[in-house]
Amino acid sequence: MITKMHKRYLTGLLLAAVSLFSFSSCKKELPDVGGTQVQKMSGTWWVTLQLDGVLQNDGDHAKINTFNTTANDGKQMWIQDLGLGFDFQSKVNVSIADFSFNATDAADANSDAKLTITNGKIFPGQGKSKAGHVTDSIYMELQISSDPGKKYVVAGILRTKFDEDDY
Repeated sequence: MITKMHKRYLTGLLLAAVSLFSFSSCKKELPDVGGTQVQKMSGTWWVTLQLDGVLQNDGDHAKINTFNTTANDGKQMWIQDLGLGFDFQSKVNVSIADFSFNATDAADANSDAKLTITNGKIFPGQGKSKAGHVTDSIYMELQISSDPGKKYVVAGILRTKFDEDDY
């Protein structure tokens, strides 16, 4: 004969078994997606713009982005202007081995302009943020066909995402 105590014991045992089965059956094996080919060169950067040694845009810092292309072949990356005043987005050639990049008459995805970037380089761990954090730095010389005859210097640091470092 099953007593009240036996029913409680069996019910508890059954609930424990169901709980154990439901938790163990939900375990998912997720693939290791890894990173992109240019991830060490990618990010959002705080940069300034100079022309003939004179700061432009009242010396204000602007954002640019560097990021992977859909080809993910380690041969190119995108550079996107988010505040320098040219509103460009162009693919540049990269050398992952020495963190350099360049472009000659690269098409601008946002206009008919062409970009030439020389001496483009990322310096890992060689920048200091506004609040003094160590970060990467970036440098490039930029010519854009919509502003002919001028060679701008774009230089700055990788955004740390700390509020005290944002401009």
